This record gives sequence, C-alpha cells and structure tokens, in this order.
Amino acid sequence: MKKKVLAMLMAGVLCVASLTACGGGKEDAASQGGDAQGSTQEAKDQGSEDGGQEAEGQEAQESALPDTLEDPNLVIVWNTTEEVWNQTLADNPSAFDLVWSTKAAFEEKYGGTVTVNGVAWGDQASTVIGMVNSGETCDLAEAHDQNFPVYGAKNIVQDISQYIDLNDDFWYDSVTDAFTYGGVHYAAGAAATPVVIAYNKTLFEQNGVKTPREYFAEGNWTWDTFREVAMSLTGDTDADGTNDVFGFGWWDSFYVQMLNANGTTHLNYGADGTISGNFQTTAAQETFSFLQDAYVTDKYMMIPDGDNFISAFKGGNLAMTCEYGFNALSVYECDYEIDWAPLPQGPSGQPYDCGGSLTGFAIPITSANPEGAAVFIRMAYELKQQNEQSALIEKYGQEDVDLMNELGQHINFAPIGIEKYWDANWTLFQGMINGTPVSTFTQTADEQIAEGAAITLGE
Repeated sequence: MKKKVLAMLMAGVLCVASLTACGGGKEDAASQGGDAQGSTQEAKDQGSEDGGQEAEGQEAQESALPDTLEDPNLVIVWNTTEEVWNQTLADNPSAFDLVWSTKAAFEEKYGGTVTVNGVAWGDQASTVIGMVNSGETCDLAEAHDQNFPVYGAKNIVQDISQYIDLNDDFWYDSVTDAFTYGGVHYAAGAAATPVVIAYNKTLFEQNGVKTPREYFAEGNWTWDTFREVAMSLTGDTDADGTNDVFGFGWWDSFYVQMLNANGTTHLNYGADGTISGNFQTTAAQETFSFLQDAYVTDKYMMIPDGDNFISAFKGGNLAMTCEYGFNALSVYECDYEIDWAPLPQGPSGQPYDCGGSLTGFAIPITSANPEGAAVFIRMAYELKQQNEQSALIEKYGQEDVDLMNELGQHINFAPIGIEKYWDANWTLFQGMINGTPVSTFTQTADEQIAEGAAITLGE
C-alpha cells in the first residue's frame, strides 16, 4: 500500500451523506495485523473525495509540476457551470473547486486557455460521449461511479498510465483500481471520502456502553462488538411489542458498506473485461447473513423507509448511523454529542477496510493535449490538498485527520454504471428484510447483474 502525503477534506461534489444514497468502494485490502485498528496515533489518511499520509508527518512532497508547457490549452467537461461557480465565489470568496479554481491557477502559470464545459452532474456522461463520438476535442472528464465501466468499455477514454506515473505515491491506489477495466487504468486521482460510523456519544455514555471509538482504540471494533453495542441500545420503550429505539440504521444500500468492510466489493470487474456480481462469494454470504440476522432476528437494525433514519438519529432513537467522512460530525444538528469511528471490521476483512465515495479524472480519446491534461490533474489535486489540509487539522485535529486519511487508502470501491444494478439492489434488500434464504436472493441478484452487464456491454 503506497503512502500518501496530505490529508483531504470530504468534498462537496460527492454525495452528501444522509441526503443522497451512494455506492461502495474498491481498493486493495490492507495487510496490517494485530491491533493495527487501534493505532490511531500512527499514520492514517484519507480524502472525499480519500487520501494518503506519511505516517508521522504532514510534510508535503515537492510539486511535480513542470515550469512550462508546450501546449497550455485544454477543454474540460465538468459538473459545475460557470454561473454556479461565480455565485459560489460571491457567497464565499475563499471557496475551492477542483476544476474552476485550478483553471485560474493553470492559466496564470502556463498561459493559454482552459475551456470548461460546465454541465449538470447527470449530464456529464452524455456530453463527453457525444463529444467523443463526434470527434470533438475533450481533454478531461470526471470519472465517477455511474459513468464507469462505460467510459472504458466503450473506448471513450484512454489508458491514463501513458501520461501519469501511477507508481508515484501521490496518486491514490483506491481511485486507480476503481476505474480499471479490462486490466487498463483509465483514471487517476488523489482524493476520496470513506464511509464511517456516526454515533450518539451522549446516548452511549448515559447507558454506560463502551463507544465504537473506544472499541476501535483497543483493536476490537468488529462485527461482534458492533452487534453487542447495537443490541444493548435497542429497545421497545412504549411496550407495544415493537422496537422504537434501534442500535443502527441507514440507507437500504448499507450492505455495500458492510461488504467493503469485509474486504470485498459488490461487483467484480475482471481483467478480461467481464463484469459479475460478487454476491455468492464467501465474504458476501457472511455479510448478507449477518445483516439479515440484524434486521430479522435480533432486530437492532432499523429497516429503512426512505430517509427515516435521519429523523430517528436526530431524535435520539438511533444510536448509530453512517456518514461520508467528517460529515459525520456536521450534518446532524442535535442536542447531544456526536462522535465517529471507522466501520467495524468484518470476519474476512482487514484493519481499515471500508467503503466510501471517490472520483478521478479521465482523458478522452479525442484529447488534443493529453500531456497538458495530466499536468492539470496533478495541479488540481495539489491545490486541493493545500487548500484543505490546514483547515481540516484545525477543525478536527491531527489524529482524526490522519485516521480518516488512512481509511481513504482502504476504500473498496466498484462503479455501478451498468444496467439492472438497481434491480439487483432491490432484490438484495428485500431478501434480507423478508428472511429469504441468503443463497436464494444472492443468486437472483447475481443473475440480474449478469443480464445488466450483457446489456451494458452490448453482448
């Protein structure tokens, strides 16, 4: 696992936890043993949108940016229009945007013109694909969970390792791995946001229950201890025979995060270009069995109905939920104290394994200036780190920033841009809460993914 240098703030361009449901993650599992979970004073890293860190320090690497560029002109498709960005700057002159802020710095340093084609987030893929298919110049495009594997499978973007040294510790393996299709690396980035547990610390203390962070510090934050504390904080306070206080609750896609914490992903992208569901693997069967027991047998996990878990958490009727990065400490306005901890480690997982949200940059095949595009990517993430590092540490403290960064290096992430994905998601969720045999609903979901992959790939 490569170490990274600077901590990252969970970016607002990613899904805002508790407001939008997001998918899982993909990266190599860490091979740290023993009580590595509890070593919160040692190197940790991350960003959100994931990051890496040096174990002891925050000393930045020297910039790898060239002094000059032969061609400083670029065309970029981005998820923020100029109008929206200008309004953002008017409201907050110190605001930072990965592309718009870098555009200004890039043009100042190298001259030339960076043309930004700002579109709605959901219109990026159609815009980029349309430009490429018409032979129009497009030098940079965002890579995210819903435009992959299409960008790679349909020859929209090119092998980014031609222009970026992916062995450089600056780049996040979690991002590179996530956007690898058919064995080819199509995107790079140096930021990501892990999913973490947000918990009502006041409720834990009032009930004399050891907190998730305390378990983590002693190297014992596992699915067993997660279940133990969740059970102890679940109850039927009005004696109507139905629990109205729960140990945990989140979106119906929580299974994705637990698969990630158990060292795997929900989808598999093979080196031969195949796409399949991972739902019948040993790690997945462990995960679905654990969650089904939580929903149906032990009943400490609140069955989600839209975002009902949000009001439950705010009202003190939910002990634990999930969030993206430091949003865990900021998105809920409550009268009690909130703290956070990593996801509990699954029986097949490794310390720090988790899910999360990440994006990167890809270089389309119609790029007229791929070398300049690679420099822009590097500058963008260097600027992001510089703008966010000190603010994060000042607000949350070095130890928590380091831990969040370490988690970002262990995100297991798989893009979900295939047909039938949401059908499979519904099959899995309904199977868990209805008590359907795990082997039955996971087989059905695998078949749906296989069908969707064939449609997506045009087979």
